[in-house]
Amino acid sequence: MRTQLIIGAGAGLISATLFASAATATPVGILLLYLTPLPLYLAGLGWGSAAALLAALVGTMLAGATLGPGIAVTFALAAGGPAAFFSHLALLSRPASAQPVASGPLEWYPPGRLVTWAALIAGALGSLFFIVSLGSDPESFRHSISEILKEGVLKELDRDGTLLTEENVADLANLIIRALPAAFAVVWLSVMLFNLWIAGLIVNASGRAPRPWPHLHGFDLPNALVLLFAAALALSFLPGTPGIVATGFAGALLFAYVLQGLAVIHVYSQGMPLRGLLLAAVYLGILLLGWVAVLVAILGLAEPLLGLRQRPSPGGQPPNSGTI
Repeated sequence: MRTQLIIGAGAGLISATLFASAATATPVGILLLYLTPLPLYLAGLGWGSAAALLAALVGTMLAGATLGPGIAVTFALAAGGPAAFFSHLALLSRPASAQPVASGPLEWYPPGRLVTWAALIAGALGSLFFIVSLGSDPESFRHSISEILKEGVLKELDRDGTLLTEENVADLANLIIRALPAAFAVVWLSVMLFNLWIAGLIVNASGRAPRPWPHLHGFDLPNALVLLFAAALALSFLPGTPGIVATGFAGALLFAYVLQGLAVIHVYSQGMPLRGLLLAAVYLGILLLGWVAVLVAILGLAEPLLGLRQRPSPGGQPPNSGTI
């Protein structure tokens, strides 16, 4: 118990320090900011969810004491609370058989459900961040973004004023209004899940992992999630704040299906020639070309119907064989 307390407090201190590095406004500081959840996950996955919760509390208090209450709330909502929650979910288990025995196999919390929780939280945080940062109504959004565009970098690029007309600024502001909540949700979700994956690998390699770290082929989103995604996508076309909020959820859920699509590609490409080149091209396309991410998400959406991961791959590998 004492070790758990020490690890939790130390992880909270490190996490708060990484979070505060963003104040330097340097590339290194931003990179360290993205690693804020990693110490929290290491404490949680290696020493239990209580250690992760303690780390989140310590980090929040330190952020509040050094940077103010607003930063403390941001840390708690964006890093501390979610990391402790996801660590708790990752360590949930139950007996695999209907008649459990003391040393029988365990069924661990499914990774797909954990990602579902993460996507829903990402959508909520993306909408909340956008509303708190830029105003409580669409006109406030539009005015704030228009002012940023007029006085920011674009002003230097258009010194004669031929491009930054009122109409062009309004159109660009409307586009940003629609895209920003989804973009924030996707970035936050990527950071949280990437750090969780890295922490899981580290803890697993150290021998402290209480659960076997799952392979990508076991990643399945709940089938009912497609209804939530369809509803969020439809509502994102509404005008005003409801449409903006729905956009955040649609972006986060779309990214969740991108992950499921990547799981399909990883499994089905086993044994294929130049598999590494194919995977590299897919990942690079997702980073650079938005339509590639959409295609991968469509594959993830169709997987429950196609069942590609249950079929032999073109390379002759049986489904779910080997590591990925």
